Amino acid sequence: MNLNDYKTKVEVEGRTTYEADQLEQQDFRIIAREGDKLRVMLNNKAYDAYVRAYDHQKKTAILNVNGYNFTVIIHEPLDQLINDLGFLKSAKHSVKEIRSPMPGLVVGIYASEGQSVLEGDKLLSLEAMKMENILKSPGEGVIQSIVVTKGQSVDKNQVLVVFE
Repeated sequence: MNLNDYKTKVEVEGRTTYEADQLEQQDFRIIAREGDKLRVMLNNKAYDAYVRAYDHQKKTAILNVNGYNFTVIIHEPLDQLINDLGFLKSAKHSVKEIRSPMPGLVVGIYASEGQSVLEGDKLLSLEAMKMENILKSPGEGVIQSIVVTKGQSVDKNQVLVVFE
């Protein structure tokens, strides 16, 4: 496996610091791993790194090295091909509305009309079968309208939020 086959980006608190080709030019390797603890070598200097979080679906990890959090984003060759062909963009922009996944009661609304939202932002919560379910934004967008009110009962597949 060659590091050049992977598009890896390392961010420090939102600032990009390394791309994969920059790391390959340096002497970087993982020398030990025990649970969430890694021992890595970079240019002949050893560092202890701790895996704070890992999201398998998004292929991201948050590592802590010397008190600094680094977000590592890995795109495998298949991910790169899917992105290059534009499939990710069309999937994100194809969602124009949020529908109720089940019958329930609207118990909270966390967004408002005209608000810009990011992927994963909480939009509203439904109570169904005595469980609260948070509905999140599937991508970036602007809310055109929220067609339900707090306390309203909704049916399965009923439109709840419409995006511009």
